[in-house]
Formats: sequence, structure tokens, C-alpha cells
Amino acid sequence: MTLLKIIVLQGFWYLAVAFGYQYQLSILIAAVIISVVNYIIYRPSVTKGHYFFSLCFFVLYGFAQESLFEILGLVNYSQENFPLWLTSLYFVFIAYYGDLFNYLSKRGVPLLSLIGALGGITSYYGGVKISPIEVLSPLYYLAVGIGWGIFFPLSIKLFYEGFMWNKILDASLYYSFDKSGFIRHSKEFEEDYLFIPDAKALITGGTSGIGQAASHELVRQGVKVVITGRNVEKGEAAAREDDKLSFVSWDMANWKEIPKIVESLEPLDYIVLNAGGMPSSFQRNEQGIEMQFASQLFGHYYLIKELQKKNKLKDESRIVWVTSGGMYLANLDLKTIFENEKYDKVKAYANVKRAQVTLLPFFKDDFPKQTITAMHPGWAETPGVSSAIPEFDKKMKGRLRTPLQGADTILWLLGTKKAIVSGSLYFDRKKVKTHFFWFTKASEKKMKRLVEELKSKVF
Repeated sequence: MTLLKIIVLQGFWYLAVAFGYQYQLSILIAAVIISVVNYIIYRPSVTKGHYFFSLCFFVLYGFAQESLFEILGLVNYSQENFPLWLTSLYFVFIAYYGDLFNYLSKRGVPLLSLIGALGGITSYYGGVKISPIEVLSPLYYLAVGIGWGIFFPLSIKLFYEGFMWNKILDASLYYSFDKSGFIRHSKEFEEDYLFIPDAKALITGGTSGIGQAASHELVRQGVKVVITGRNVEKGEAAAREDDKLSFVSWDMANWKEIPKIVESLEPLDYIVLNAGGMPSSFQRNEQGIEMQFASQLFGHYYLIKELQKKNKLKDESRIVWVTSGGMYLANLDLKTIFENEKYDKVKAYANVKRAQVTLLPFFKDDFPKQTITAMHPGWAETPGVSSAIPEFDKKMKGRLRTPLQGADTILWLLGTKKAIVSGSLYFDRKKVKTHFFWFTKASEKKMKRLVEELKSKVF
């Protein structure tokens, strides 16, 4: 099949160069068919979107390059308009990628540039001999060498490494936060996480979803884990599965329980602040704080401060706040912490997650001996998602990440030997920006007020 493919491609090149100027439209249609059939038969290991994007890039680059050669007076194509048969060659060129050029995909840029330049000059020299192209300057071949010396390594990186294409997918968010985004990003993961032998961990909200997945992986790697949650049945069932896992029944909005629970814990190496529910109606805890803020921000902060106070946080221990990509659209609203006549559970959830990320610099300074970070898991298929936002869950069926994929960056932040930046936000093992839009940035005054509220209510 490979030999047949080479014969077809070389045969097309000869026909296009020798007779393309006479049958331009037919040659172009044939080129499009070859590029489509190549994807169907040979199945290169890229998505249809990636293949189409690469094809468009090849054709546009070729069009721009050939047009520039003529504008500079280096060549005369002997055509009234731009010769379509030249464009057809760039359509067909993509058929070499995904199999024939695989051996070149790991080669360095200097070698690829050299191959591209020599290959381009040789091909164009031969093409000139059998086509109506008229070379007007010897600099034409130098320009061809430079053009292909740039194009070839760029095309290899674009096709095999997703250069530019990955940027476009990540900018879409949809193809970044979903399962395909994780699979694509995971190709760049360079290490597995490795945990301290016999380490101790605490995971809030560990009875289902991402928290449960993280707890199972930690236990599998020898870490002793305490999980908390409101569902006693689920928690006790999880604890019975492994003697390294124990369960504490606890609602994070109930701050009275925190000192007693902290007293029962051993000094911790890892803390995952994951608990997060979405009450369907506006509710307050005993201290008058809206329930989502009471549990996910105030309660978690109270917990880690109490751990710090009771010397239950080891030096160099790692604390991870589990936030949400939904916070990227949220502008921090402090009024709804106490009153919210237009309560919307999803908006309230995004708001509290925005608050967690906004306070990362404060947390960093407040816990100087520990590494404290936040991460968002993308869109994962969890019981919390299916019950809180069922329409989104249904719409995204088959595209949501697994709980373990959602938990991957949590585990990496806990177990990586790489230097991670305390006070930073991470996604798919990379430090990422905390804002996409200017209108979500909180003023210094608003941040200070939130810190004051946090300290005054918790202590």
C-alpha cells in the first residue's frame, strides 16, 4: 500500500506539472479527492479537524509563497491568473504526512530545514523543465530554498505536534475542558506523580466524583487518606474497601465541628479542599453565610487555619483548592455572601470558585511553610454535575472527562517533584491564567474586604 501510494503521488505530481496549466480545474478537483481519500484509507493519527486545518495551512502558505515569487519578479507563470495547478500540489502534499514522513517527525529543525530547502529546490528545478513556468532570476531557486526551508519544519510541527492547532482548540475552551482536551494535553505529560511513603492526606468531599477518584489513587499508592462528606452511607462504604482509608461525617458549613475533627487527625502531608455542593435555594449557615460560601470558602479556610494552629500541617505539605472553570465568567460579588434575592445555584457556585482563586495570593502569604495552589478539573462526569446541572450533563454526554481524569492535576500537584508555584492556578498540569476577561478582575479594595470578612467570620 505504501509503495502504491508513492507511485500515485509522484504520478500526480508529474501530471499536474506537465499538463496542469491545460486542465487546471480537473487537476485541482483530483487533488482535493486525493487528500480526502488519503485520510479515509490511511487514517493518519490526527482528528479530522486537525487534518483539515493542516490542509488549509499548506494551501494558504503555498498560495502566499508562489504569489510572492511572482510579485518579486523572480518567475513568470505564463498564466493570466494564479495557476491553480500549483495550488493542487499543496493539497496533495499533505498525503505524505501521517505515514511517509513519520520518521522525520522527531528530527530537529535544522535538519528539517535542510531537507525542505534541498527537496524544494530539486522539485522546483525539475518542475520548471516540464512546465510553462519561466524563471526570470537565478534568485528564484534561492527563494524556493528559503521558502521550503521555513515551510517544511513548520508543517511537521503543525501536523505532528499540533502547533497552532492546539492553541486554537484551547482558545475554544470547549475542546480544552472536555475529554478530548485532556487526551490531547496528556500527550505532553512528562512524569507520573509519586507520593511520600506512608504519607497522610485529607480530602473533603471525598465520597464521590473527583474527590473519590483522588482518594482511591492515593490509597493505591500507599497514602493513608481521610475523606469527609455528608453522605454517611457512601463514606462508610468507601472506608470498608481499604484499611488505609477512613471516613469522617461532616458538613463543611458546620464550623462547630472543625476543632474536634482537626484534633482527631494526624499531621498531614496533603490536603485537598474539594467539597462543593449546589443547594437549589438560598440558605445560610449558623453564622449567616450563604451555604456555598460557608462550606467551600469560609469552611475550608477555617479548616486549614485550624490545622495550622494545631500543628497538624507539616512543613512542605501541599494544599490544593479544587475550583471550577466556571469561575472564568464570574465577577466576584461579595453582596451575595449574605443576601441574594435572585439566587442561582450555578452563578453562586461560579462566584465562590472565583473567590477561591482571587484569594490565592493571600493564601500563599498566610501559609508560608506550605505550598498552596488551586486547580480546575475541566468538565468531568460526576454525580455532582449530573444532579446540579442535568441539562449540561446530558448535552455533554460522551465528552465529559472521567473523575480520574478530572482528578489528575490534583494528584500531580500533590506528588510532582517539579517546582510548582505556590499561590497559582493550574489546569492539566500547567500553570494557567486566573482571568480570561478584564471584567472578572477584582479590585484591591474588594480583595481586602473579602479577606476581612473571611478573618472576622472564621475567628
